[in-house]
Amino acid sequence: MIKIIVDSTAYIPKDFIEENDIAVVPLKVLYMDKEFVEGLPGTYDEFFASFTQTKIFPKTSQPSPEDFINAYNKVIDEGNEAIVFTISASLSGTNSVANLAKTECKNPDKISVVDSLSTGQNIWGYCMEVIDKAKEGWNREQILEYIASLQVNSQICFVPDSLEYLKKGGRIGKVSAVLGSLLQIKPILTFKQGTLLCAKKVFGAAKVISELLSMIPKNVKRLFAIHIANTKHFEQLHQKMIEKFPDTTIYEGELGPVVASHIGPAIGVCYIC
Repeated sequence: MIKIIVDSTAYIPKDFIEENDIAVVPLKVLYMDKEFVEGLPGTYDEFFASFTQTKIFPKTSQPSPEDFINAYNKVIDEGNEAIVFTISASLSGTNSVANLAKTECKNPDKISVVDSLSTGQNIWGYCMEVIDKAKEGWNREQILEYIASLQVNSQICFVPDSLEYLKKGGRIGKVSAVLGSLLQIKPILTFKQGTLLCAKKVFGAAKVISELLSMIPKNVKRLFAIHIANTKHFEQLHQKMIEKFPDTTIYEGELGPVVASHIGPAIGVCYIC
């Protein structure tokens, strides 16, 4: 049987995790001199209540090789094989750790580590696809080839409330952050195939939602409305997505402390084609 292992930045809801017996290897967060492991969606309220009121920027760290080895060996001991999805290697060293752990587990041939080239709900969507294809009788190699084909057109598009977090992380310059604040320029950022880009610059928050909706392809296969810290425009975005794509299941996704530490509060869309 093909099992799925993800790191915590997949942000898959607890009920889906339990229903499909998915193993989650958590990243860690250091915030206000306290270190904690990143939990599942629905457990972040206390962190965000503090995070959105302070100027303290969290630090994050990847799992240890032993964390992955334990997950791999459990799958192997049960007579199964696994597909492992990690946050993009361009964002974290987690993928390298997962690959290192593979070489040290009981049977590396039973483990396939996939750089998601993304994070968050793209990984959740890939898990959905693995589950569906495994039920149809596809083998691991066939599923991996299929996932690789989906990655080409999968994307996250998001709009941060502030550019301060991206500036702090060195992903944009100080001048860009200041101008964005002064002029009320709202950048629509995209993350696709491991690359972060500014796809559009929108003047004023009112146009943001319509611009986000315009970026969703008509042939979308998996569609997610996503947020960090449940910002005030999220419900409006979610409703507009439902209206525009009435025949498509739209999943609600919450991103947690690890991704939030680099982006800050934000809304966005995530899709797989």
